[in-house]
Amino acid sequence: MDWILNVRTYVRVVEEGSFNGAARKLNTTSSAISKRINWLESRIGTQLLKRTTRSISQTEAGAVFYKRAKDQLDSWQSVIDETRSVNQTPAGLLKIGATIAVGSKFLVQYLDDFLEQYPDIKVQLITTTPGQLPALNLDLVLSRELEQLNSLSFKKTPLFEHKAAFYASPSYLEKHQAPTCVKELESHNVLIWGERLIREVKLTNGERLTLSGNFATTNPEALFHGAKRGMGILLTVQAMIHEELKLGTLVPVLPDITADEAMVYAYYPTLDYQHTRTKLFLDYLKSRLKQKQLQEQQ
Repeated sequence: MDWILNVRTYVRVVEEGSFNGAARKLNTTSSAISKRINWLESRIGTQLLKRTTRSISQTEAGAVFYKRAKDQLDSWQSVIDETRSVNQTPAGLLKIGATIAVGSKFLVQYLDDFLEQYPDIKVQLITTTPGQLPALNLDLVLSRELEQLNSLSFKKTPLFEHKAAFYASPSYLEKHQAPTCVKELESHNVLIWGERLIREVKLTNGERLTLSGNFATTNPEALFHGAKRGMGILLTVQAMIHEELKLGTLVPVLPDITADEAMVYAYYPTLDYQHTRTKLFLDYLKSRLKQKQLQEQQ
């Protein structure tokens, strides 16, 4: 019998929770599914599933097999997609990792055009919290410098400069006198990214500020929503609020003052072949960023 077919069948049984569900998805019969699982258990030499008349569940060995088998099947599919892409339309799954803020406010601005340009490519976006090491099976990771990835056979290429500035809604500035100097920011209500209602930031000129406010969150959508509603001043990167600036729902405050300067990189695994989907997306993203930069300079 076919090893790959039977392994795929096992993964499907686990994900569907039943032989009948797997049979429907694989367009076959429950008895055929049962034979494949029995063959797999016989060849491996251990029980993978516990069966009752009403349900199935994985054994400890089955859980280990499922995780490793699913990873291997994904890798095998990636090999097929990568090989097919050489002479055909690029296809397959591109797994991208990013922090919640970068994923939800920066990256999504570019995904629709890319997917329209390459309709046979699919994108899976996996977000992480700041400081969390992303999964190592990703094709691409967008982040500020990660020392852990530097030492784990990953390459990196710079994307854009992360330089935060202050922004507020016109309604907030109508209710509160706009700050005219850096020190006045400390007396304003600042929306804080983090778990505390107070935050110290280092400006690009070396000066330090203690910012505080009545709202702190690690949810980027809530933070940006609060800023647009006039709840307070927001410290963020221009690339995250391109649409809000275009619509005028947020405007710069003390535009010559910047903070938290760093470079955002694209990390990708060191491979002995060129990963077509990763290269296509990186080329596309760099082109769009360069185009936007030229527009802003005009």
